[in-house]
Amino acid sequence: MRLPARALLLVCLSLVTPASARGQTGDPDLLEACESAGLPAGQLARCRDVVTSVQLLQPELGMALAGGNPVLGTASPIGTKFRFIPRIYLGGRINFVWAAIPNVLEYPDDPAAALATREFSVPMPQLDVSVGLFEGWRLGSTLTGLGSVEIIGSLGAMILPAGEGFENDATGLGLGARIGLIRESFTAPGLSLSGEYQWTGRIRHGSVADGDDAQFGMDLSATSFRLGLSKSFVAIGLALTVGWDHYQSDVDIGLADADGTLVAVVPADNRLSLSDDRWSVAVDVSYIVLFLNIAVELGWQGKERFITSRGDEITSGSFFSAIGIRVSL
Repeated sequence: MRLPARALLLVCLSLVTPASARGQTGDPDLLEACESAGLPAGQLARCRDVVTSVQLLQPELGMALAGGNPVLGTASPIGTKFRFIPRIYLGGRINFVWAAIPNVLEYPDDPAAALATREFSVPMPQLDVSVGLFEGWRLGSTLTGLGSVEIIGSLGAMILPAGEGFENDATGLGLGARIGLIRESFTAPGLSLSGEYQWTGRIRHGSVADGDDAQFGMDLSATSFRLGLSKSFVAIGLALTVGWDHYQSDVDIGLADADGTLVAVVPADNRLSLSDDRWSVAVDVSYIVLFLNIAVELGWQGKERFITSRGDEITSGSFFSAIGIRVSL
């Protein structure tokens, strides 16, 4: 079973190659809304930086929602216990991501002044469940689980820092399936492919009514696919996951006028769509005690660099992590 491991390793190495230094200036549709709003030069620059903030934030929060391995610590299909009795994994985890966005809430009036950034971490406690529905087929004495099916789901709370201008936390939900390719045995690793759709409620940053210079709102959904490989060695388990995520949001943007009045550049009742695709790689290490697994995850999401109106570069994507416990029933 060396071929799947080598192939997965080559994919991982290609994904962690350093990102291009080319920066992006913003989403065309959102920038067009800024341009067509008839804003004076200072407000137009602020609007562009709000667009940059949304684009920086979307993949970071998306990774907090989607995480790396959908079943923390293992990629092995679980199958069933006896005939139609399902096997169940229950888990609790906390995903962590780190983000940096322009400080558009306290925007400098002087166009020559430096634009500050807000840097913060976002934890997301989450409950995971996996229920085996189909045992799969046997290819040999140690090769089992081909075509096995399990349902995966998640429920979490994205804790957004109020001190950095966020108006609320966000609840996250997820539902998907994992297809088994090989079930882990004494000699064979576990190999599986999963797909999951996850989404949150509305996320709001800033409030012009409360005196901020700008505000924006976004929801978030993530369509995620994961290819995972895992193997346990007595009390230690290792798992490697390659992921691809498609993030989608509906965005509204508002700015404060000179007298503090709200200018709805992208109204809440006519939001614009924003999407992004990212690759990721994650490694899990778990400590196994009978039916209990304690796991730690460290991952890397592909990076993109965005340029603010002042010419500064800010990067989205990079390391993410998780820690959790999984119980097999």
